[in-house]
Amino acid sequence: MALSDRQGQFGVHSVTLYNRTTKVPIVIAKVIGECTVSFEAEMVDLMGGSNNYLWDTEVGNITSDISMTLKEYDGSMMEIFLGGSLTENSAEATGSIDYQTNEVGTSIFNGSNGITVAITSGDSADLKEGYYTIKATGAGAATVYCMSDVDFQRGVDVTYTDDTLAVFTIDVSSASDVQASWGLTFTKNGTPSFTTNDSAIFYVRKPNSSSIELDFGQSGAEFTNVGVILFGQKKSDGTITSLELYNVKGAGFPINFSEKAWSEASVTMKALYDSTENKIGTYRRTIAA
Repeated sequence: MALSDRQGQFGVHSVTLYNRTTKVPIVIAKVIGECTVSFEAEMVDLMGGSNNYLWDTEVGNITSDISMTLKEYDGSMMEIFLGGSLTENSAEATGSIDYQTNEVGTSIFNGSNGITVAITSGDSADLKEGYYTIKATGAGAATVYCMSDVDFQRGVDVTYTDDTLAVFTIDVSSASDVQASWGLTFTKNGTPSFTTNDSAIFYVRKPNSSSIELDFGQSGAEFTNVGVILFGQKKSDGTITSLELYNVKGAGFPINFSEKAWSEASVTMKALYDSTENKIGTYRRTIAA
């Protein structure tokens, strides 16, 4: 009888993380550079006396490291590996002004004698996404700064006024201030009475189909164990291979901002013993008929 066809492991198709309790999928990764599972064994040798060779050897520890290079940045994946808290926002057809917060003093964002920032009605096309700072220069006057000019060409083109990253000034002494080129209205509440050098921040999101915010590094952050299923690339003869690991812990998710390059996240995980399954994992291969 002839030998059966030899079988190898080829390529990677996907990596799926699932909830270990419910078995419900959490996220699937498809843009993968590599995924290597290292089940390397340590051999503990018995040597002694005048013999040049081993008397015996036994299997010691077996590593269970999973090294994965991802070329996609899914929020749910980042939440797991950074131990973070993910907020997923629905589409905002006209954009949004987020977290209007006083930083120094309380006189700027003040419901009685301060201001509120809003999107100018009918002018969301001029919103420039970014982080903004307001610094009071007088009772009803302030300078507004923007942390980056990455979106300044959206709608009406704008520029910085100087090297301080100032973009415009506002005066709400007698009326609300509309910044037409920015799609922003600074609405006065009562009679604004800023304290000079008080500051406040807000964030502008331009019209969008979705957005996420991931807070991480909080005190007491937790890293959740997950189940992982890896699928190899389907071979030309239809053969499919997979590796399921039932209890996996991972942490860390590098984010690289490099010149003209896609960021790649090198993620390290460890496969742990699962007491319910009474095993580490299961490798499966189905050879097409």
